[in-house]
Amino acid sequence: MTARRFLALAMLCLPAPVLAATATASFTVTATVVASCTLNGGIPLAFGTYTPGVAKDATTTFTATCTTGTPYALDLSVGSGSGASFATRRMTSGADTLDYGLYTDAGRTTVWGDGTGGSNTVGSTGTGVTQTFTVYGRIPAAAAATVGTYLDTITVTATY
Repeated sequence: MTARRFLALAMLCLPAPVLAATATASFTVTATVVASCTLNGGIPLAFGTYTPGVAKDATTTFTATCTTGTPYALDLSVGSGSGASFATRRMTSGADTLDYGLYTDAGRTTVWGDGTGGSNTVGSTGTGVTQTFTVYGRIPAAAAATVGTYLDTITVTATY
């Protein structure tokens, strides 16, 4: 009898079979990356002192940061000088003007504008990191000017 009791007691101590069940579910994870570009053009194009009759060159840079794979075109405005065109931009000092040009290349042969009036834009594709662009400026040797400090404002636009 003792053996029977011991066996019964031992069976009670054994772990009972666990009847476990599982259920699963899934969900999707999504995100949408939209095309975007930011521009930074904080460096002035400063020609310094200009001597009439002598061409004067200067450069400046600005940056564009666009999402990876985003194609974009960079346009430069004609400026705020009265009577300006892409081929002949105008800085002003009061009622006086001083003509100059902006170009896409160091040889200063390709006018940078908005793609109209004989001008060109600069195109690129975003890499997700900052890209730097150089603007090449020139006051032509033939530009006559009255003594003064001349100014113009150019707007850079990214179309994407």
